[in-house]
Amino acid sequence: MERSTLAGSRYLDLPYRIILTKERRKGETPWLALVEELPGCEARGDTPEEATTALREEMAVWIATALEQGSPIPRPHASPGSPDGRLSLEIPESLHEALMLAAIREGLSIDQLVTIALAGVIRWKPGAGEHGSRWIQSRADRLVRGDRGSILGMNRALMLNALLLMLVAVAAVVILIVAVMHGF
Repeated sequence: MERSTLAGSRYLDLPYRIILTKERRKGETPWLALVEELPGCEARGDTPEEATTALREEMAVWIATALEQGSPIPRPHASPGSPDGRLSLEIPESLHEALMLAAIREGLSIDQLVTIALAGVIRWKPGAGEHGSRWIQSRADRLVRGDRGSILGMNRALMLNALLLMLVAVAAVVILIVAVMHGF
């Protein structure tokens, strides 16, 4: 563990993007700090300082664990304005919060989550040799198939409901005819 920790300490000085958010929640530790590039690497605190101090410790554990398992450690994102495929968006605060929570649930960074969603929406097909493209496309395909499956399921349910309604209407007409013929 010590060797991994020593090797991992060089990562702690890299310019990872840290997101610090005060969540609207009752109770303790309202401050959440997370490293966007390291999925699941997050910490909480009563103050911003506590959350970021705890996050640095979590980063050390996250990186040491990844090194021990032989997992790749994502590089920090390039600085803003560099031609690296980055996209800057201004979005409502509530949408950003929802994206952040969804990314945490999925074990992804916000960038990864948005990339997968965009790829799925436009049915993106990657070029040969694009870094990480197969992983993105497979997650995006699952996302799209899930949406299409929901729509198909909804259409089937509506068709079955319409068929059932027609059968009930036919049965009602038959009962009415029989009642009239017998003088009820």
